[in-house]
Amino acid sequence: MHIADPLGVPGAPLETLHAVLPYLEGASGAQGRLILVTDRQGDRDRARYAALLTAGGEALVTAAAFGPAFGRAGAQALAELTRRAQAQGWPVRETVLSASDFVRVLAEPDADEVARLVAASNPSDPAIYTTRPSGPRNGEEEGWAAEGSEDL
Repeated sequence: MHIADPLGVPGAPLETLHAVLPYLEGASGAQGRLILVTDRQGDRDRARYAALLTAGGEALVTAAAFGPAFGRAGAQALAELTRRAQAQGWPVRETVLSASDFVRVLAEPDADEVARLVAASNPSDPAIYTTRPSGPRNGEEEGWAAEGSEDL
């Protein structure tokens, strides 16, 4: 499996999303999957995510830039990435790493680590990433996930 250099900027959700979308669109028609990698289990309101996209014999790992830990933009970018992968017909999976492994694996993923991420991933309900289960926090507006992706 060919593994591309990690893509995106840590903590920069919109930049990372825009860097990933051409890869996702280029893989149109290919059978692939989106694996969301996080260092938090059971604490989705503070979770940070990276993405592992696999299609054909290629794998792409992103920087940790998605999810609520990166504010509204992070949550929206995570939702948009998930929607786009679903539109391709790709299953959404998730895997959890320890904080130290999260940083190390994302910095320099190799074929063995990517294979372990794929093997350790579990099917996930995409709605977890595209809808907000509770009301707004920290002054955020209600309904962020229901909005379109006009700012993305």
